[in-house]
Amino acid sequence: MEELTTVRKKYTVTALVLGVVAVIGVGLLVWSTMTTQAQNQAAAQQQCAQPDEVDIYLHDDAELPKIQAQVLATHQDVESVTTQTKQQSYADFIRMFADQPDVLKTARVDAMPALVKVRPKAGVSAGALGDTLTQQFPPPSEIHRLICSELQH
Repeated sequence: MEELTTVRKKYTVTALVLGVVAVIGVGLLVWSTMTTQAQNQAAAQQQCAQPDEVDIYLHDDAELPKIQAQVLATHQDVESVTTQTKQQSYADFIRMFADQPDVLKTARVDAMPALVKVRPKAGVSAGALGDTLTQQFPPPSEIHRLICSELQH
């Protein structure tokens, strides 16, 4: 009878230890998941240092003032419209890839796009604005959406 009590105590202690280990393990898993989610949200917010933007890529600098004027005249949901010449795009490219000389060897001003940068007003969907601009400015124009805020949701 004494042996049976000793065996029961061993099983009880073992079960208790396993239960405590399981509770600690689940707690660590939950804590780790919450920490990872918080880090991912912080990283996403850091990546959104720039406001949402819809860029219209063009092949010629001469088109910039005309497209800029058309966007301003037809869209009340736009906060600002700025332009960037092919030379300015080239300068940005040089800055972005300054540490990659092999990439810089391939760069040419004439291969860079001229840009019309359209920033929507607060609360306006940059995706919807991009859809509208795609209809308004069909190819050879290209519409590129830089929509960080919508990616966070």
